[in-house]
Amino acid sequence: MASDLENLRTRRSAILAELAALTSTSQGGRVNQTAMGRSFDHVGYKMSLYAELKEIDAMIANADDGSGAGGSFEIETQGLI
Repeated sequence: MASDLENLRTRRSAILAELAALTSTSQGGRVNQTAMGRSFDHVGYKMSLYAELKEIDAMIANADDGSGAGGSFEIETQGLI
């Protein structure tokens, strides 16, 4: 079973891969738009990925500070499907 720190690093890698894969035609790579009465917040989606990445980086840094106080973590993510 993977440790909490390994899970954080795995999620961090997934976020980085998703950010790297953004194009002008993919979700998160476009400007916000409205079509057929529905709004699509592409900018918000991309910003949520950056915010999650920042939180994960902070948790990893705290776990890697040598104090041994890494502990357990709970991560909640939100996004568009």
